[in-house]
Amino acid sequence: MRRVTNGERQGAAERLGVGGNRHARRRTLLGVALFLFIPVVLFLFVAHPRPVGLSLAVGVALMVAHRFLARPYMRRVLAHKCLWCNRNLTSEQASETLLLCGGSPAVEARCCPHHTDSAARFFSFVESWRWPLRVGIFLPLLLLLGALIATAAGVSVRLETVTAWFRLLVGLTVNLAAWGFFAVQPRREVTVPFPVHNFFLLGVRSLLWIFRLLGLWWIFLGARFLLSS
Repeated sequence: MRRVTNGERQGAAERLGVGGNRHARRRTLLGVALFLFIPVVLFLFVAHPRPVGLSLAVGVALMVAHRFLARPYMRRVLAHKCLWCNRNLTSEQASETLLLCGGSPAVEARCCPHHTDSAARFFSFVESWRWPLRVGIFLPLLLLLGALIATAAGVSVRLETVTAWFRLLVGLTVNLAAWGFFAVQPRREVTVPFPVHNFFLLGVRSLLWIFRLLGLWWIFLGARFLLSS
């Protein structure tokens, strides 16, 4: 039997490293691509370019399609990414597990050891404040969708006023989620009341910064419109 030389071992390791980096980049880029569904849907609902009925239909179709694409992506990257920072992790790298319940089955998410508490703290807050967060997001969304359906059907509604309230209330709610978690104690097993696959696209940390910045902008736009109308 021929012995494998050190040079051959090193070459094989380098090829594996290159392949691993390539897969890591693909996972990251695919997560970004799937995340972009969300701002496109929000643009269609909030800016509602004419015809409004077409914007609404495309937005709803993208929402449905996104779920069927993002959940398989989450299952593929579970063992390879830190839930908090989105860093790609090899099987040899140290990590800790956070159990996210609420879906079927429960999700065992990997985190860098120094990021586990941050992720656990955020999801603990989301679980504890699930009803205010649900009301602050889904009630304005339902009102906006109702106004869009009415407009598409030719019924006269104050669509821009409803849109302003949507921006204001959702902006306040996502900022509550993005800042409030600092005040709670972390738990390693939590129930997530929102679609958990969305948190694996960019990582929770990046998503929270988007919540903060976009949320503040929406608060400003919504409050300015309502105060001036």
